[in-house]
Amino acid sequence: MVDRRNVCGCRIWILFLNIWMAGSKNLMCLKYSYNKFSMNILKYLLIACSCLIGAAHAQSPIAKDTIEYRAQVWVDKTDLERYGGEEDFKKNLKKMFHNTTRFWNESPNKFSHYFRFVPAEELYVYDIQGDKNKYDEFKNKAYGPLDLSKYDFVLFLALGAKNEGLSCGGGGASGQSVVMCYIREPHNIFTDALYPNQGTYSNLGHEYGHMRGATDLYQYMIAAEDNPVSHEKLTPSKCNMGTGYRVWSDYCSELFNYTAKMKPLDKDLSDQVFPRKLVIKVEKNGKAKSNYTVNFYGTRAGGKYNKRDVYPKVYRTYQTDKKGKVELTNLYKLYHPDMTDPNIPPKEPQDLFPYSYWFSFLVEVIDDAAQKKYVWLPDVELQRQHLETGKDVCEIKVEF
Repeated sequence: MVDRRNVCGCRIWILFLNIWMAGSKNLMCLKYSYNKFSMNILKYLLIACSCLIGAAHAQSPIAKDTIEYRAQVWVDKTDLERYGGEEDFKKNLKKMFHNTTRFWNESPNKFSHYFRFVPAEELYVYDIQGDKNKYDEFKNKAYGPLDLSKYDFVLFLALGAKNEGLSCGGGGASGQSVVMCYIREPHNIFTDALYPNQGTYSNLGHEYGHMRGATDLYQYMIAAEDNPVSHEKLTPSKCNMGTGYRVWSDYCSELFNYTAKMKPLDKDLSDQVFPRKLVIKVEKNGKAKSNYTVNFYGTRAGGKYNKRDVYPKVYRTYQTDKKGKVELTNLYKLYHPDMTDPNIPPKEPQDLFPYSYWFSFLVEVIDDAAQKKYVWLPDVELQRQHLETGKDVCEIKVEF
């Protein structure tokens, strides 16, 4: 809806200027330069008027239903006192949550809802009694039973920690996620950044992305030199999940729309988001080709002992059927192998398979003349297609 006050204001200005200019024409003593000056004033005022109307349109919110996520906030007694006491802390906490809400919804997106994050009115105050080593003890307790009629997740604050770091874990006793915010004492979470600059409020926005089911997209980045198979790089979309700032990928938009009303997330969400079947169709000169080799190479997350890379051993090999197809089901299992499956990186004595699953596959198709074609298959891309289209079959075509 256009702000009618702006429109009416513009009409008054235009009426005034028309009268003024009409009067000016009747004054025979006005010089040409003065008339030119008057016309310039009119031009710039009309431009300003147009901008006001445009701004009214730009600020008009699109009607969306609001989905609210309520946090039970844990804070240490001494930390609370250092932040000015309960009243000041709650006031600043609400401001921070408001900025996180803005960060989520003002980042370009394809949301079907307006997502709001709010702290519960009552704080959960714990007491480490000055022993910084006890933060973890209380963090573990935050995974205990949670009253889901009051709260949707837990935000655990350790504001005088030895080391800084934010993270999110699932698997609480009531199915809740626990977002953990460890901050060293000189750092103030309420004043470290003004919106829209990056700060604790936006870092929490990233963690809330995990709380709503999203994975870190930076783990999908593969440099060409870390791809010994095709020597091509893989670059995921810009996103608040580690590959950009103040922007959501289509994957995240579709996922957050899908999980919007899951409080907490379904236990089988990791399987739900995959299509039921993947079909790889191979053609040459427009004709389906049988008996072509299709190899799957997995990509690993970066860890202590390895970079993000394409693992050089073939994970699985298939042959196209008479219709030129390879059809695969149980896609969750494809990306999340058992540790006893063949051709996966070892976990011992050094962990060369961080998180124990493939983030993407580099699919290699070899024709009868030993020519090769390559296609990237990140799991998040299969999930995006499935969630966006609602189709249970994802088809990939490879043409020679």
